[in-house]
Amino acid sequence: MMRTKKIAFFLVFSVVVIAVFAVSVNSIINRQASSSVMSESGNYLIENVSVRGLLVPFDDLAYLRITDKRDSNAVFRSPLYSRSTVDMTSHEDDVVVGIVWIDFYKRDQHFGIRVPEWKNHWLNSFISNTPYEIAGGD
Repeated sequence: MMRTKKIAFFLVFSVVVIAVFAVSVNSIINRQASSSVMSESGNYLIENVSVRGLLVPFDDLAYLRITDKRDSNAVFRSPLYSRSTVDMTSHEDDVVVGIVWIDFYKRDQHFGIRVPEWKNHWLNSFISNTPYEIAGGD
């Protein structure tokens, strides 16, 4: 009897933890941007989205969300980076659109990250939906 209660408690506890995690990640993914800029062509909305909250209580991290305005279902999220390095000055040409330190390659749809002292974060697997390569800081 005691063993059955322990198993039931563990299962309920596990379901609650998974549900809280899923709701927290969903909240981060759908969060309103703290700043945004339209690309020069007007085809891309570039947004800086803070992730501070339950899953990231102490680090001041964010991700870049790029929406292709020609296809609102095409939303690309970068891996997390320190908000202190962000500069929302945008640039665009035929190959890339992005901000200082972060490029989005239009054709093969991946991010190039050049953020100084960039560090991988365990949440990248859940937040970033787009392949990325780390080029190191300039």
